[in-house]
Amino acid sequence: MQIENPQDHIRRIAAIGKLKVWSVVVTILGDLQQSPREKISGRVLDALVAPMGINNQALRVACHRLRRDGWIETIKVGRTSSHRLTPLGWRETQKVRSVIYGAQVPHHMPSRLVLGPPQMTAAEFAEQMPDEVVILSSRYGLVAGDLKLPKQFLVTEFDPVSLPEWVKDTLVPPDLTAQFVELKTQVERLLLCEPPRDSFESAALRLVILHQWRRMRLRHGILADRLLPPDWSGARARAVVLQALKHLPRPSIKELESL
Repeated sequence: MQIENPQDHIRRIAAIGKLKVWSVVVTILGDLQQSPREKISGRVLDALVAPMGINNQALRVACHRLRRDGWIETIKVGRTSSHRLTPLGWRETQKVRSVIYGAQVPHHMPSRLVLGPPQMTAAEFAEQMPDEVVILSSRYGLVAGDLKLPKQFLVTEFDPVSLPEWVKDTLVPPDLTAQFVELKTQVERLLLCEPPRDSFESAALRLVILHQWRRMRLRHGILADRLLPPDWSGARARAVVLQALKHLPRPSIKELESL
C-alpha cells in the first residue's frame, strides 16, 4: 500500500550522498539507452532530474561538460535537443554493467599481499600496481587477479578469514559503509509501498536509487566483495537495490517521450 509521497522517497535517497549532475546524466543514459543509437530529449531528461533537485541550468552545464569530455553527443532538430552516449560513453557504461546490475559478485579471483623492495618509493610502488589494488602503506598492497610484477616484489597469496578493522576501513571507508547502510534502509522503506502510478515519478525514483548505488559501488573495486564477509554492508545494499529495480521497472525512452 502506498503510504508516502514518492517525492519524499526521492528527496531522502538523493540526500544520502552529494549528486554530481554530470554523473547523474551518465546513470540515466546508461540505464535508459538500450542501444548506441537511441537518444533522449532534453525535455525528458529535464523532467527526470527535476525531482532530484537538479535545475535546468545545472543540467545544461553538466551536458556541456560531458560533450567536451567525449561522453555524450547532442543532436538538434529545430529547437529540440536530444542526447545520447558516444561510442566512448557506451563502452564505458557497458564495461561496468555487470558490476552495477549483477546479482552475483565474482569470488574466483586470487587475492594477494604484495610487498615492494626497501629502496622503492611509495609513488613507484603505486605506479607498478594493477588497477585492482588497495594500498595499505608505502610499499604494501592488497591485489586481486593475475599479476605480472618484477621479481623483486614479494607476492603472497592468502585466503582471508578475519581482517583487522583498519584493513576493512581501507577497503571500504567508514563514510561509504554508512552510506550503504542508509541506502539499504531507505530502499527497504520504499519497498513497503506500491510503485508510483506516474511514469516520471517511478522513473525518477528508480534512477535516483540506481545512481546512488552506482556512485557508491564504483568507489571501490572487487577486493571488498572478495575479502569481506558475504553480508557486508555493500552486499546487503546490492540485494535491496536489485529488488527495487524490479519493483520500479525500466521505462522505455519512447514511452517517456510520448508523455
